[in-house]
Amino acid sequence: MKISLPEIWTLLLMAGTSGFAIFVAEFFFIPAGISQTTSGSGNLFLIFIFLGLTILFTGVILLVARRRGLRSIRIIFIILTLYVIFWISLPIADIFVSIQPIPLTVAIYEVYGIWFLIPAVMGYLLIFKNEWYVTDTAGFMLSAGLAAAWGLELQAWYSVILLVAFALYDYISVYKTKHMVTLARTAFSSDLPMLFVIPSSTGFKMKDIDMDHREEGKPDAVLLGFGDIAMPSILVVSSTVSYGFALPFFLLPIFGAMIGLVTLFLTARRPAPGLPYINSGAIAGFLMAYLLFSAHL
Repeated sequence: MKISLPEIWTLLLMAGTSGFAIFVAEFFFIPAGISQTTSGSGNLFLIFIFLGLTILFTGVILLVARRRGLRSIRIIFIILTLYVIFWISLPIADIFVSIQPIPLTVAIYEVYGIWFLIPAVMGYLLIFKNEWYVTDTAGFMLSAGLAAAWGLELQAWYSVILLVAFALYDYISVYKTKHMVTLARTAFSSDLPMLFVIPSSTGFKMKDIDMDHREEGKPDAVLLGFGDIAMPSILVVSSTVSYGFALPFFLLPIFGAMIGLVTLFLTARRPAPGLPYINSGAIAGFLMAYLLFSAHL
């Protein structure tokens, strides 16, 4: 069994998200004063908060779905997504302006213009013209922003605990309670931008996704939750920052996560929980970096 082109694009998406998260962390969040929590109790508290909010948010969506009130949830989710995109847009605007030979006063106005324009355009597209490439763009920026912020809040070893906890939760929610499968169905039926969609053919539309067809083993696109990309990126950021931006602590967790994703593509039946594979690979990559290179830092 070989890796398909959409699966290759998904691997590149994972690597790109981690790389962009590192960029945002180093050039935006760290200068703004965000740093890793120093106390172990503080790190553990954040892990409980992250996991608890995820479970609560999932439960609220499923509960509201039963009462046919998902329009309000969709609006709230889009607003939260746009909030993250708003802050991610500032370093993007700064990069765009910095490569142009323009006067400082003009540059300032251009930065602010691009900063506000990106979330405004994304908001319009998500609400009125949502297609797979719109959702993927929003998911990329959302995942990178959350990974940059959470990776800076947690020390590397506590990020490992976070990834283990979410891998267990993902396994239980897909194979035991099966509520994550229900959530995926709800996301598509209600146009909630919660999953990356990498189509296997040109001219693909979101309305073409058939969940029953997919569960019979005939996928029309690669579907991956935003969390499947954001979670390993958290460890990448946390690992890189914790060990002074040493290159192995950046590359090896990414490489491990990509190996985990390839293993998921080649061996797992669909639908399958992605985080047990992906997080295990990212953790293995981090442990390899720690064992081989930490003594030299």
